Amino acid sequence: MTMNGAAAAAGRPAQRLAARLPGVLLGCAGALAAIAVWSLASHALQGGGVLNRLPGPLAVLRELARYVEGDFARDLVSSLRVFAIGWVLGVVAATLIGLVLGRSALAGAVFLPVVEAIRPVSSIAWVPLSIVWFGFGLGSKVFLVGLAVFLVVIVYAVDGCSRVPTDLERTASMLGMRRLQRFRHLILPSTLIEVLIGSRVALMAGWGTVIVAELVAADSGLGAHLIGVEQSYDVPAVMAAMISFGLSGFVMNALFTRLERHIVPWRRDATEDAP
Repeated sequence: MTMNGAAAAAGRPAQRLAARLPGVLLGCAGALAAIAVWSLASHALQGGGVLNRLPGPLAVLRELARYVEGDFARDLVSSLRVFAIGWVLGVVAATLIGLVLGRSALAGAVFLPVVEAIRPVSSIAWVPLSIVWFGFGLGSKVFLVGLAVFLVVIVYAVDGCSRVPTDLERTASMLGMRRLQRFRHLILPSTLIEVLIGSRVALMAGWGTVIVAELVAADSGLGAHLIGVEQSYDVPAVMAAMISFGLSGFVMNALFTRLERHIVPWRRDATEDAP
């Protein structure tokens, strides 16, 4: 490597940091603006009205600190356990079924309309069936999360599987690649890349379903804590629980985004090189 090339490689992380810094600053500015509006609204609505019980940021922050010092770690681990099992099962099932539906025109024509008809159904609507089928234990919560993840990822899996051009497959066949080789080197990589993208999108769908599942029946977890403070009409504690749930999802999404950039680096480079 030449000295110019080494210098360029060394300067690239600094350039990336400089490019991301304005976005971070704008995000912080947006958060501060939201807190300011929240504070003003809380003060203005103290005299009455529908939102007269809107607590200020400091009251919610005190409740959040109290929760973090208490059972937050236990509840987070419990919720992450449900989410991780459901998310993995949903991704694996969507990948396998997506490969079948994407490669078989007959299977796609028969079953894809069924998938598309199920996708708009909210996770809440599945709660009664999940309890009847799996009871009030871990199984029902995992089923709800896995189903929510599955219905997101399968769209990406089918798209990635069917995205390989027919001409490319024909050319590979003419060059002597067997069907299994074409599957391993053409179809499977294309599918897995789209599945990875869909898995990140499904993070929030699955994480949001965790709280729905835990609201129904759970002894621990962020959703169980939320339903507990709701029953006591402790509005600051309710908002603190909601914030803890949102921040946990935000951190998970940020970590998975960084992982995706390392696994699929050409997507990151294409984004950075775009004008």
